[in-house]
Amino acid sequence: MRRTLVLMLVALFVSIGFAGRTAAGQETQGKKEKVAAEKQLIWRGTIVRFDKEASTLTIRSKGAERIVHYADSTRWTQGTKHIDVSQFKEGADVVCRGKADEKGEFHANRVDLKRLP
Repeated sequence: MRRTLVLMLVALFVSIGFAGRTAAGQETQGKKEKVAAEKQLIWRGTIVRFDKEASTLTIRSKGAERIVHYADSTRWTQGTKHIDVSQFKEGADVVCRGKADEKGEFHANRVDLKRLP
């Protein structure tokens, strides 16, 4: 009788321990995903298309293209100077810094002009 009671208590504590580990693991994974979503992304390349109506830039880098979305709050710079958006043209080398949204779309908060075509 005592042996059965002891085995049942051991089984109960073991199952509680596994449940706690699983919950902690899920919480840690959720934190990692949140940190990854907040991480700053950088895309460096050449402007292939500049669509002012859709507020997007298509940037080509090493054969891969990525669409970069921008907004009114996006800073347009060359080095440390703020410059006008009109100076950015197709063929210019740029560095885009920003974050990805829930859909995985790149939203730039800064676009830096490196070299004109």
